[in-house]
Amino acid sequence: MAYAERSLAIACTRGREAIVIRFKELLHAEKLTEQQWRILRILIDQGPMIGSDLTKLSCIHKASMTRIMSSLEKMGYVQRTPSDDDRRASTVSLSESGTELMERLMPVANEIYKGIVNDIGLVKYRRLLSLLQDLAEINEPW
Repeated sequence: MAYAERSLAIACTRGREAIVIRFKELLHAEKLTEQQWRILRILIDQGPMIGSDLTKLSCIHKASMTRIMSSLEKMGYVQRTPSDDDRRASTVSLSESGTELMERLMPVANEIYKGIVNDIGLVKYRRLLSLLQDLAEINEPW
C-alpha cells in the first residue's frame, strides 16, 4: 500500500476536508472562515469562556486566535471582557449579533451534520469520533 494510502496524517486531513467542504457554501455566504465558524459554534454551544480555553477547544494556535478574535470583534459577533479571576485573561462571549447569526445558521448546520452521519452511518460516526478522541489524548498532559 502506498504511503499516501496508509498515512494517518493524510487520512485525517482528507477526512477533515470531507467535512469542511460541506460547510463551504454556508460559510462563504456569511463571509466566515472555517476557524471563525469553529469559535462561534463552540461559544453558542458552551457559552462565554476564557480565551485560552476557547483556543484549546477550537484547536486553533494562540497566535492565530488573536487575529481571528480581532476579526470576529470587528464583525460584531464576539466581545471580550476582562476576566474577574485573572487580569491577564479575557472572557469571550457571543454578542447579540453573534447570537442572532448562530441562531439563524444552526438549523442549516445541523442539517449538514445529519447528512454526514447519514452518509457514513451513526455507528461509524460514533466510532470514528471515539477513535479520533483517543488519538488526540495521546499528547494530552496528565
